[in-house]
Amino acid sequence: RLFKQVDTDTAVLLRALVVYCTHLSLGDTWNKVFFGFQCPGKGAIVITTFFAVLVASAALFWTIDEEAGKLMLPTCAWVFVATALNWSIYLNN
Repeated sequence: RLFKQVDTDTAVLLRALVVYCTHLSLGDTWNKVFFGFQCPGKGAIVITTFFAVLVASAALFWTIDEEAGKLMLPTCAWVFVATALNWSIYLNN
């Protein structure tokens, strides 16, 4: 959807793609840190960063194509919940 926006500057599309790929890699990193290494403290830092980059990605998508940005909102909601749970586990243990 994003790359069909012919009137959008290539640099803006590239920035959105880089931020999107960064949020995907942070999500994978969080899975490894939290579940693989079982480090909820480090996981909390990673998932907080992941959430921030995810929100930035959704915002960039929104500026290019409003519907694409809206499609990111359920993921933002889920990662918000996961972030709260991760911090809760870390702070209560």
